[in-house]
Amino acid sequence: MDNLMLVATQLISRESQRVEVSANNISNVATPGYKRQVAFQSVLGAEAAQQLLEQATQTPAAAQAMSRATDFSAGKLQHTGNPYDLTVTGPGFLQLATDQGSVYARTASLHRDADGRLLTAQGWRLQAAGGGDVVVSGENWKLERDGTVVDAGNPVSAVRLVEFEDLSKLIRAGSNYFAAASDARSSENLPGAAGTLASSVQQGYVEAANVSVGNDMIQIMEAMRRIESGQKLVHVYDDMVGTALQRLGGM
Repeated sequence: MDNLMLVATQLISRESQRVEVSANNISNVATPGYKRQVAFQSVLGAEAAQQLLEQATQTPAAAQAMSRATDFSAGKLQHTGNPYDLTVTGPGFLQLATDQGSVYARTASLHRDADGRLLTAQGWRLQAAGGGDVVVSGENWKLERDGTVVDAGNPVSAVRLVEFEDLSKLIRAGSNYFAAASDARSSENLPGAAGTLASSVQQGYVEAANVSVGNDMIQIMEAMRRIESGQKLVHVYDDMVGTALQRLGGM
């Protein structure tokens, strides 16, 4: 009976995590650059999930908490016409400097401060290839697809583009920002080097979230049905315990 209760509580716990993941995705559907999360069993597929459930029934220790993975597939490009909206196309990221270190983003909505630096709403500074902040002298600037910053008709610097060999090494640092683990291997567009990156940058665009509301709603509904099954198992367990106690009391 203890195994039955353990399986039921673990089932409820795992499916509740699935609901949390999908609900968080839906809540960020309007967040530019947001990358949806996927419950680990969703990545494996329904067949693998069923096998894990069967293993848990036989050996409760096999039923473990669900892991989460990030889906880094590209979202749709949305034209804004705002020159301070930048979006990376290809696998790369923009690099931003914060007080706690660097973070990376697929898209950024910026503004220019009094010193000409391009900043996010949080005050994070857009980084230049080779180091330092991207600085422009006024409103008469534009960005080339390779990241070159042209200010008053003259190329003055380039936006740093970074590509990572293993995206699983990235750690979420906010709804649409990522930090790199210490062992994350990357490449970037160094000044004067031949262009080897597959990424480019577009000015006047933002990348939409890659969330599929319909898919996440289905995930929530399926998880809720499994939670109900787990709750029924708990009720069965309670009935069995109650019956046993009544019989013991009558002896």
